[in-house]
Amino acid sequence: MPTLILLRGNSGCGKTTLADALARAYGEEALLLQQDVLRRHVLHAGDHAGTHAVDLIADLIDFGRQFYPITIVEGILRRDVYGAMLQRAIERFGARAFVYYLDLPFALTVVRNAPRHFSEVDLRCWWRPTDQLGPTDIRLSDRPVTTNLARIRKAVGR
Repeated sequence: MPTLILLRGNSGCGKTTLADALARAYGEEALLLQQDVLRRHVLHAGDHAGTHAVDLIADLIDFGRQFYPITIVEGILRRDVYGAMLQRAIERFGARAFVYYLDLPFALTVVRNAPRHFSEVDLRCWWRPTDQLGPTDIRLSDRPVTTNLARIRKAVGR
């Protein structure tokens, strides 16, 4: 049965690092979809209502569901822009949808973004303190990647 692992959270919270670790752990069983890569580098699109990134990500999630045992989707994936599409995807995967929200304090995301040269002003503009999709999102805190990786793999059962 196909599995969806959705990793969301603010900039600098560790989504990409965790998604990369999951993709390495699952190998060829997993399709990794990274919002930043698809939106910025494939589409050269903004992150706003009406962006074509929503449709592309939806289509790629369906592709993953059809051809891969595991589809991993990671990104900020703002609820106001991507929420309806993500909820439909979660419904299609049913009990095999695992939704995680990496929840870190703003000050820590500022420190983690320093090497990428995003200013605190930029980060504050992007910051969404309570952007979970719903009450069933599993919140992950600032734990080592190996700890969060093990937690997700245990929940997924693979």
